[in-house]
Amino acid sequence: MANHNMDITKIKQFWAWFNQNCNSFGTDFDNTELLTKLDEWINALGDYSWEIGPGKMKENALVISPNGDLELLEETKEIIKNAIDCPGWEYYYAKPPKEWNMVFDFETSDDKQVEIDASKWEYYLLKYDDGMFEIVIKAPNLVGFDDMDQLIAAEITLDGVIGEELRIQTICEIEVVTAFEKAYKEKTASIKNLPDHLKSLAKI
Repeated sequence: MANHNMDITKIKQFWAWFNQNCNSFGTDFDNTELLTKLDEWINALGDYSWEIGPGKMKENALVISPNGDLELLEETKEIIKNAIDCPGWEYYYAKPPKEWNMVFDFETSDDKQVEIDASKWEYYLLKYDDGMFEIVIKAPNLVGFDDMDQLIAAEITLDGVIGEELRIQTICEIEVVTAFEKAYKEKTASIKNLPDHLKSLAKI
């Protein structure tokens, strides 16, 4: 159920603005003035994050994300529900899974630009009584990263593998390690197997 404190008038005003400007972001989304305005609009709607880029089914896509907060998911759904169709655009209320090689650029908390290859990461799951999961991820190439950078890199990877919606609905804790405890080694799997594994366990 959507939050009835949401300003539907403001949401409709945002989509009217976006519809008027959706073809003006530039071929490579390089219209910085318009991107700044988009950021201002979405910040005015609430504590959400956003992404803009190539779409899956259409040329372009706009994601208005709950920023990893399950409590905001119904709100971003409501925002997207009010979207006005713009030719060549598709909209998402959470970051969708990617078709990718699991290699991505990452900016650390000390402003270093690094490339992270998550394709060889492994994991195991621990299920809690409430049905949620803790995921323990072995990511040796994150040695030297501080705890927050490790967490953010893991969240980016999980959102790319299973999508943000499934992540925040099923995973409540993320731990990054460089090696697994001996007791769990036989329960580990490639991170690439996570979507099918998680869905079967959660019966989603």
